Amino acid sequence: MDAYPNEGQLDHEGVVTGNVEVARDCWRMEIRCPELARTAKSGQFVMLRCRQGMDPLLSRAFSICDLLYEDGEPVGIVVLQLIIGVGTQALADRQLGEPIGLLGPLGHPYGLGTPDEHLVMVAGGIGAAPFALVARALRERSPTQRVTYLVGGRNADYVYLTDEIAELGCDVQVATDDGSRGHHGYVTQLLEPLLEPGVRVIACGPNPMFKSLAVVIRAAKERGLQIPCQVSTEESMPCGFGACAGCVVPVVSNAHPDGFRFAKSCVEGPVFDVEAIRWDLMRSIH
Repeated sequence: MDAYPNEGQLDHEGVVTGNVEVARDCWRMEIRCPELARTAKSGQFVMLRCRQGMDPLLSRAFSICDLLYEDGEPVGIVVLQLIIGVGTQALADRQLGEPIGLLGPLGHPYGLGTPDEHLVMVAGGIGAAPFALVARALRERSPTQRVTYLVGGRNADYVYLTDEIAELGCDVQVATDDGSRGHHGYVTQLLEPLLEPGVRVIACGPNPMFKSLAVVIRAAKERGLQIPCQVSTEESMPCGFGACAGCVVPVVSNAHPDGFRFAKSCVEGPVFDVEAIRWDLMRSIH
């Protein structure tokens, strides 16, 4: 197991500086917290207190979508969230100027490879959330690297961050289940024609998408292509730092008689190599 990547002060109090609905049931929250923003890396996440007080009791985990800057220095973070329950509704109701408790940055970041690679970001639904920060990090490193953003959703209302990532000079392709925008089909179908030597893939989305992605990457490997591919899991994270074991995923382990062990995705992930996870044992409820 890799060492836990986060040290120092992780418990912060930020201030809500923006909170608007940007798509159907999707809210963009801006939080000023310079000490957290200075250390955040693409692919990491934060735990947010839903409201002041103890109801709901548990914080909620969100990818760090982007950073806020003042005078060229990071001073805050952006999170993107869908309203799916009491906790996310409470966060959507947060008012400007309110204090908000944060824990982070947490988890291992994506490996972004080298600027000579063609980096392909694959997003399913709200799994788009980490990729604005990824695209920004890539552009700060190299203005000329080829970067492609493939994003899928159930329909056109559930496709996110296309304009923001296009503005960073990335190629954007869209797939929808119902054909209401872009390719009529799955986002992994957009990936297959792009696979060639020199491609690196990073992904975030629901488990069914990951299972399809694993099949695509395995088929490429059987054709002789070695495609580095990392996925950021979306398991529920009640604590965010390994105490509750609520976010475990089955990972390949030759040291165990069953050929796998359970890894806490908040600590050992949320980013894993796609081939490290036993997708046949993963639940498909989200």
